[in-house]
Amino acid sequence: MGESGRYEYHFVSVIGEGAFSRVYLTEDGKGQRYACKVSGERRLLEREAELLGGLHHPLFPVFVGYEESREEGRLMMEFVPGMTLGRMAGLRGGISARQAMRIAEELAEGLRYLHERQPAILYRDLKPDNIIVCQNGHVKLIDFGCACRQDVQCGARVGTPGFAPPEQLGKDGDGTAGSYSDVYGLARTIQSILTGRDKVAGRQPYSKGRDGVAGRQPHSKGRRQRREEKRCRRRLERMIEGAVREDWKQRPQDMAAISGILTGKRKNTEGILCEKNIWESSYKNSCSLPLI
Repeated sequence: MGESGRYEYHFVSVIGEGAFSRVYLTEDGKGQRYACKVSGERRLLEREAELLGGLHHPLFPVFVGYEESREEGRLMMEFVPGMTLGRMAGLRGGISARQAMRIAEELAEGLRYLHERQPAILYRDLKPDNIIVCQNGHVKLIDFGCACRQDVQCGARVGTPGFAPPEQLGKDGDGTAGSYSDVYGLARTIQSILTGRDKVAGRQPYSKGRDGVAGRQPHSKGRRQRREEKRCRRRLERMIEGAVREDWKQRPQDMAAISGILTGKRKNTEGILCEKNIWESSYKNSCSLPLI
């Protein structure tokens, strides 16, 4: 990778930085842009590349390649333009329940895809800053640095306090994780981005303006949107209330159960949806409100 490697490209700018890695926007000779993650922790980055390289789902960036030198590893992947969900929610003072419902459904389907892999993959670091909102309103889940296959030892205490569950951080457990741990992370992520939300229990005033539920619009349309906002909020509250329980045995155990709560349908036990229908299914029962 780079001028002396398999890929001819040059660095444009730094677009992300963590404790053990840095992500660059790169460009090849044809003007094609990629994201390049560079880290001196070669073993960890190689594991991330292996996991990402086996995925084919619209929620995750496309894997391009990986190579390493004596000093560092370099993971090349699709560049995803957009804004992190955390930054967007911060700029807007939160987002509406209808928008949060769309995001929750897409994340639940993508995480279900991970969990139903053979062997299962656990993401383990779900939070708004690891979610990119694209210009078309869809989301991408980035950074597989904490992800692991469930058939190997996943006992390392990783994750972000406030979003990672207690059994994963090792507060009340041994640092292990399961699909129920990503269920917890999804619920905390959605809870943190909702408009006017300080806690799960109790009702908060609905935002008027950015939600599109008030303002200069036909009375019947505004009434329908308010009803839809309340319906989405009730389902999200129901999902969050069950999914953030300290004891993982008392939570919904998988993303199929979460999808059932969000859509109001019974748990689907027929396996994951065909990839060509992923986006159609995500929006079939959702609230189509542009995010950007």
